[in-house]
Amino acid sequence: MAVRGEEVASSIDSHVREALEKMVGEIRSSVEDVRDAVDQQLKAALQSVQADVNAISFMPFIQKSIGELKESIEAERPPAVAAPAPSGGGSAERIKRAIQAVEKGKSQVDILNGLLEQSAEFGSRAALLILRGETFSGWKGVGFTAAGGNDELIKRFNAAPGLIPELDHVLREEKVVTWDGGNLATRFGVPVPERAILVPMVIKDKVAAAVYVDATTDDAGKFDTTSIELLVFATGLLVDTLAIRKKSPSPSLSDSAAAPAPAPPAAPKPAPAPAPAAPPPPPPPRVVDSPPETGTVAISAAQMRELMSKPAPDFNVPAAEEFSAPSPRPAPAPAAPPPPPPPPPAAPAAPPSGGIAAEEPGRPSTQYVPPAGVTPRGLGGSPKDEDQKKHDEARRFARLLVSEIKLYNETKVDAGRKNRDLYERLKEDIDRSRQMYDERIADEVRKTSNYFYDELVRILADGHADALGL
Repeated sequence: MAVRGEEVASSIDSHVREALEKMVGEIRSSVEDVRDAVDQQLKAALQSVQADVNAISFMPFIQKSIGELKESIEAERPPAVAAPAPSGGGSAERIKRAIQAVEKGKSQVDILNGLLEQSAEFGSRAALLILRGETFSGWKGVGFTAAGGNDELIKRFNAAPGLIPELDHVLREEKVVTWDGGNLATRFGVPVPERAILVPMVIKDKVAAAVYVDATTDDAGKFDTTSIELLVFATGLLVDTLAIRKKSPSPSLSDSAAAPAPAPPAAPKPAPAPAPAAPPPPPPPRVVDSPPETGTVAISAAQMRELMSKPAPDFNVPAAEEFSAPSPRPAPAPAAPPPPPPPPPAAPAAPPSGGIAAEEPGRPSTQYVPPAGVTPRGLGGSPKDEDQKKHDEARRFARLLVSEIKLYNETKVDAGRKNRDLYERLKEDIDRSRQMYDERIADEVRKTSNYFYDELVRILADGHADALGL
């Protein structure tokens, strides 16, 4: 009986131990799960706090303090005498120089970069917002880094419909908007400006983008909304006519350093009384060093006599291609007259009509026969023909179409280059542009060239054909 009780006690002890071990294992597992969850929450909270800390910038406050300090210093200074306005045209001259700078661009990207750089000359900062559907996306910014922000942040900007009332006004009513620019400046990461303007850019008869320009307190004096509007208007026309424009720079815009207008002629002075004419001196004997270049073969009299004394060479050339020999070169007059030279051989008969000398029997020919395949100078070199002009136009139009694809799809272009699948990502845009190219360019040009594909490789694929994924 005692043995049986020990077995029961041992069995109970083992069951209790197993239950305890199982319970401890479950508790440990639960603790590990709880620990992992707490670690994840702590990491997320730490990242959020770190992001908030990084987002906090004291630069705007420093800029504001510096601005207030400048204002207090300026207030204590005596008012300066205003300088006279320049006589060269003022703001008209500035907008002319700006348009000239933008017009130098050879592609859409160059023109738009020039627009932003010149727009900043009439304010403090400038940004180009491209319209995709009804959403404005940042393309590039200029001047934000110098104002406490970052030019690269403009590329991350996206404004859905209804988010920015001023952008909706530009899109719906297609009008220029001027305001304080606060709601856009804060999204661009810069302090609120003094004034700002949004100008719609029209390309192909529709609003394709909006140009934002603002001015801080320091630059409020140079903020010129009229010049900005004219600059955006001219840029839209330049982009629209890029494929067909051949005169660049335009002759309509003269250089700023153009030559001044000629002075009026002075009043004529009375002519002096003529002096008595003296007898003219005898003319010196004319010495001809070399015969004029008239296209004929020049030989001297001695060479002619030497040729006449030799037997005629054994070749027969049509007389219609001979050149007439010029008159013998006169010798300089000697100090004492030498004995007269023997009379030269009789001159050949007068050439027939056309100035070509007829061949005489027994006389050596002085004909100049150019080598085969050589065109005499002055007879060739015709200007570029119509066929070459058609090829140039096709090349320019292909460059414009592909530049537009890259301009509106920079993110897809970068991803397509990395993954070698540009055509798959941009199939719709490429096919539509290819159709426009085929409709405009003549069949004879497309049969002998493929400029559209060449520009796809050069502009989209950065010179690597395999990146197209075709």
